[in-house]
Amino acid sequence: MGYSLATISMPDFPFQRNLAELKKVLDSDPANIEAASRYWAALGSFAGNDVRSGGYAIEAFRASALASKEGAVALARACQELFANTGEAPQAALFDAKLLEALQHRLKELSGEDRRLVEWVLSFIT
Repeated sequence: MGYSLATISMPDFPFQRNLAELKKVLDSDPANIEAASRYWAALGSFAGNDVRSGGYAIEAFRASALASKEGAVALARACQELFANTGEAPQAALFDAKLLEALQHRLKELSGEDRRLVEWVLSFIT
């Protein structure tokens, strides 16, 4: 007897569903720092595991870093958090020319701890 996919009960994966919903929100408004931060946080507690990486940091915060100084700081903060938790430093291969230029440009608008964070990222990728 054959089975139809429509009749097979598929398991429910709430962690994947939640992450997919957060990613959909981020995709609908990529420069939204709050949406990026929620997505980043969800990756940090995915089914009890931290699955964050430099690629995910770029995926989450790239558009906001291009759009504003606050976004640049949010990306730098995510990179520093990743480094503190895993030892993974920012990797030049993940930062395209447009993003690198935006981070360098934002330095002029930043001071104090925010500037230090962005300078810290740039020290690894330039």
